[in-house]
Amino acid sequence: MKNIRDYDNYIFDFYGTLVCLWTNERKKYLWCTLADLFRSQKAYYHAGELQKRYLRYCRQITERMQREYDHQLIEIDLLEVFDLLYKNKGVTADKETLKETAVIFRLLSTESVSLFPDAVNLLKRLRENGKKVYLLSNAQAVFTEYEMAQLGIKGLFDGILYSSDAGYRKPSERLYGKLLEDYGLDTDECVMIGNDANSDIKGAHDMGIDSIYLHTVQSGRYPDHLPDDCREYESLSALLSELMG
Repeated sequence: MKNIRDYDNYIFDFYGTLVCLWTNERKKYLWCTLADLFRSQKAYYHAGELQKRYLRYCRQITERMQREYDHQLIEIDLLEVFDLLYKNKGVTADKETLKETAVIFRLLSTESVSLFPDAVNLLKRLRENGKKVYLLSNAQAVFTEYEMAQLGIKGLFDGILYSSDAGYRKPSERLYGKLLEDYGLDTDECVMIGNDANSDIKGAHDMGIDSIYLHTVQSGRYPDHLPDDCREYESLSALLSELMG
């Protein structure tokens, strides 16, 4: 493997790596408040009906995409779900209404969201050193774009690819391949940084990309095995310290 300072392109996961996010989509308050929002748009739901139909549409779209793409690791776009929820009540919602509905849903479900220590410092230092910084995230674009703006890091990436835009989830080689193709990246010049041993580390390894594993509070059980092309750091701060050394 290369020296950690010698890569040209640093590809980051988002949630669990740069940002610590805790959500709860099962809260009764969420669905009651969201039902009020739909009713204000003439889409008359009660909370229980809205929750059940939301979950049904998520499942139906997932199953349809798995058939169409002949691939299991797919990612739906929740804007389509909210569009169907409105249409089910005879309401045609414009794109801005759908985005606003999605953002309110996310805000209602969020318990806490914050940057991990030194996340901004690390991204800035890499760019100051002439490196390219990319984001590859299993995420809904409409959620993450809003949260990046609120956290003040939206402008710190040279390229971004969300699973909801691509239709695939990590560790799918199709998602990694799309990032490489979209930005003209060479696998030998890239390193993937993430907190998930499967989505981030195995996904990168399968594409021939070196990786850095961070075991954060959102990583779950410590992995039994990491590939030979993976380094491990205890935190973003530790990674930043080595890059500065």
